[in-house]
Amino acid sequence: MKARHYLVLMLLWMVLIWSVSSLPSDNIPSSKIFGIDKLAHFGIYFIWGLISALHLRRINASSPLQIFIISIMLLLAACDEYHQLYIPGRQVSIFDLCANWLGLLSAHLIFKILSKIRKHDYGKRATN
Repeated sequence: MKARHYLVLMLLWMVLIWSVSSLPSDNIPSSKIFGIDKLAHFGIYFIWGLISALHLRRINASSPLQIFIISIMLLLAACDEYHQLYIPGRQVSIFDLCANWLGLLSAHLIFKILSKIRKHDYGKRATN
């Protein structure tokens, strides 16, 4: 996939996140299972982090650019959580924010680790 496709996916995913978090609580199904909402926060932001990691790899982003982009994403996640203060029936939760941040950072960390392992394995194969 081309870099611009990943960028479009990144932007669409963020729009989806903000659209869903802008819904009043009456319009969102609730679960009686403890912690399932934190898992949902983690998963949604993990996917966004994965898409952004793929984009950053595709454009061969420098480390400072990667840190900048990830910082902007963390800030956007915080803004998303904060804006729920103004949505009827919704509330701001530091635990939701932590789940968002963990999802984003985990995706980038796992992607980085798997990329290094993959690069290391290819290096071994090339020398054999």
